Amino acid sequence: MKLIKNLNLIFAFGIIGLFVFSSCSGKGDERNAQDATSALVQQNQNIIAFGKVKVMDILNKVDYKHIPKANVLLGAQIQMWSKGFKTDAPIYYALEAPLAEDGTPATVFAMMDVTNKDSLISVISEMGYAMEKAGEIEYFQENDVTFGVRNNLFILLSKKAPYDGKAAIEKAFTDSEGDLSEGKAAEILASEADIVNGISIERLYGTANTSLNKLSQAKKDELKELVADGFISSEVRFENGKASFESKNLFSDALKDRLFFSDNNGKTLVNKLGSGNAWMGVAANIDMRKFEKFVNDFAPDGNKKLTENLPGEAAFLLMALGPNAYSSMLSGQFGMVATGNPNAAFGMVFEFNAFLGLGKQGDSIRQMMEENLAGSPKKGDAFIMDNTAVAPRKDGIYIYSVTNAGKGKLNLPAYAKNFGEKTFSMFIAFDKMDIKSLELDDEMKVLEIMESFNASADRNGSTAVLTTKKKNANILKQVADFYMVTLKDKIDNLGI
Repeated sequence: MKLIKNLNLIFAFGIIGLFVFSSCSGKGDERNAQDATSALVQQNQNIIAFGKVKVMDILNKVDYKHIPKANVLLGAQIQMWSKGFKTDAPIYYALEAPLAEDGTPATVFAMMDVTNKDSLISVISEMGYAMEKAGEIEYFQENDVTFGVRNNLFILLSKKAPYDGKAAIEKAFTDSEGDLSEGKAAEILASEADIVNGISIERLYGTANTSLNKLSQAKKDELKELVADGFISSEVRFENGKASFESKNLFSDALKDRLFFSDNNGKTLVNKLGSGNAWMGVAANIDMRKFEKFVNDFAPDGNKKLTENLPGEAAFLLMALGPNAYSSMLSGQFGMVATGNPNAAFGMVFEFNAFLGLGKQGDSIRQMMEENLAGSPKKGDAFIMDNTAVAPRKDGIYIYSVTNAGKGKLNLPAYAKNFGEKTFSMFIAFDKMDIKSLELDDEMKVLEIMESFNASADRNGSTAVLTTKKKNANILKQVADFYMVTLKDKIDNLGI
């Protein structure tokens, strides 16, 4: 009786073990493109960027079916590829380091879900591509591109220089079978945005063949610790009446503290940007001491590149002020706003207010400016040149249109009410401008339908929002409709 019980127990464990083994051995074969990309990122430590694009969702937001000819061309292609691909699923991608001097990655990967392998291979064969076999993988290589299919997964890769496509595609599929990414990488891939991108700053620094190699071992170790498990995630969404971009700095507070961010400035900068109704502006608050220290510690050639294009007089001044020259001369605050009538700004009259903050050793800059402007007439402490006033003061250089007072309250659009408070901010009120009168190039004329652009960045990330005047239709459809009308007008003008 005891023997029977033991046999039953062994049998039960055997069944469970067989089930577990079957599940594990087939995990790579059954994975979708998202999981395959997740595993590729985890296994290949040279993957520095990855993400996805919801191509079909974007096309639907464009409303391509109602665009003449586009529906015929795209519709036929989508119908053909839908026989094998899951066309309503995103296309996933990954970029492998090292990067070339022009920024080109060593390898580009793309992954897609396959609904019917046989149908997909049939479509590919009809296009003249003769597939070869490598185990369960059917693949094709031509020049720098290789693609392969195995069960429900399609992988395409592109590499420069001659390489073994069979070996490369086999490795890609093998890597797709490994453990899935966890933590930040998994969160990035799970995003539901239209376009998603993740950058591993840890791997980016680890694979960089730059001046970082000149650092001492102690500095290399310090930087390695700072960027450990660091990512920057980016998301783009196309919605009714707007397109939005959001990035998140998913790295340690220690690294954020070492960088140049200077947030929570309140109205200290805006109060120095004069008065008037602002329709465009850009502002920056940089912690110059942190910026300088980071460059000195981790970018050995940084100061050289910063100064090599400066006039000789300015370069000499920087040398004289020593290793903390920038933070000694500049406070890190800069701002400029355009005011008055924007339609006149692109003609003869451009009204603006600007400010450049000076540091404790800013006297050198003030004196330099005063010497260069010595022959100009003055009004108070400001030198006057045509319609522009330049006032070198103790806290900084004030530059403004003579028609502006240079003092008082500045009126900002509601969507830019926090302008000047973070490390970086910018806005443009397109609805205040007569875009048609600017005679822009064709690709820029779409600004006629835009209402505003607003962007900001701080230690936690950045955001940017582009809005249209019309709020009840997707921004991509509005852009497509605009260009369709523009094209029709051109054809009509040609008398075709």
